[in-house]
Amino acid sequence: MKDFGSIDFTSINETMRRVASGLEGFNDLQARFRAGYQSPLTEMLKQFEDQQAARQAMFGNLDINNRLREFGAAAGGFRSALADTLAGASAAFREAQERASLAQTLSLPSPLEGFRTPFDSLSVRMLALDDARMLGSRLHIEFFNQASALSDMIEGVNRVGRELSEAVAAFRQFPLPELESLSGYRNFFDGTGLILPRWPKIRLLTKAEKRRRFKDRLKAKSEPAHVKRAKSLVHRYELTLRDILDAVMAEEYGEDWPDTRLPLCDCKDLLGKWKKRGGDVLDHADYVHYGRIMGYPDHFVAIFETAFADPQMVVDLMRTAGNLRAASHHGREFTPEDLRDLRVTWKTIETGLLVFTDDYEFVLQD
Repeated sequence: MKDFGSIDFTSINETMRRVASGLEGFNDLQARFRAGYQSPLTEMLKQFEDQQAARQAMFGNLDINNRLREFGAAAGGFRSALADTLAGASAAFREAQERASLAQTLSLPSPLEGFRTPFDSLSVRMLALDDARMLGSRLHIEFFNQASALSDMIEGVNRVGRELSEAVAAFRQFPLPELESLSGYRNFFDGTGLILPRWPKIRLLTKAEKRRRFKDRLKAKSEPAHVKRAKSLVHRYELTLRDILDAVMAEEYGEDWPDTRLPLCDCKDLLGKWKKRGGDVLDHADYVHYGRIMGYPDHFVAIFETAFADPQMVVDLMRTAGNLRAASHHGREFTPEDLRDLRVTWKTIETGLLVFTDDYEFVLQD
């Protein structure tokens, strides 16, 4: 039996109290530790669950392994198709080389022998044909070989000489092999280098296209500046000429001068138009009528001799002005030089018309 006489129970109790107090602190610290690291872990688990849900929504209920197997099968099919394509291309190229080798052994007309297509170029031309059956016989290969040489010859000469003429004549003697269609012939000759012309295709235009093209034609026919200037000049000068001509004729022969004088100067057609349509008589006149009225001997002596030296001069001036007016107004060719001539003609007429303009102006003083 132990002897507890020397044990200090007070110190033991204090020690146990301190241990218990330390355990409470440890428990509290442990609780805090767990709380501090449990929250991020929970968040990570939640994110993983969300990602899994998103994958399910994207791929449905399919297993990802099935998707990978499908992708692998597709890749395998692509590799197989690529291998088949390469194998076919390799076989076609070997076949073209074999036919080119055969062509190298065939004779050519003497004018073409110096222009024989090299083996590599001939192989490429044969390979470019849409249908390899176009070279299915010796006759097709021989014709292709000659056509290719003729194409190289044409490209190599700068002028049509005797040698080229003889080569073409020899080529024309070779029988043309049969092909299935016109497009086949075109492809065959194009392959040799003898490019055939492309005939235009016929296409029905829509109404909108026709309107656009018609509008473009109208724009191309817009009046140049010198034509617009000519029309303005003629308009002003011709109206002024009519005013002066009507005034001097009325002053000399009275207001009824159209009825009494037009039949005399061979202007019955003008008189008829005026009677039929009305208005001012000279509104229906042309430059021929102006010349006849002013150049008629009686009218010229009585009125126009003071302004012009010769009646034929008046007729010629009016004819020139009329021709230039017709060119500018009726869609004929009208050049800047014509505008120059028009200006000079009317300035000459203006010089004569100034004689019939009043010399004085009466101004009433206020």
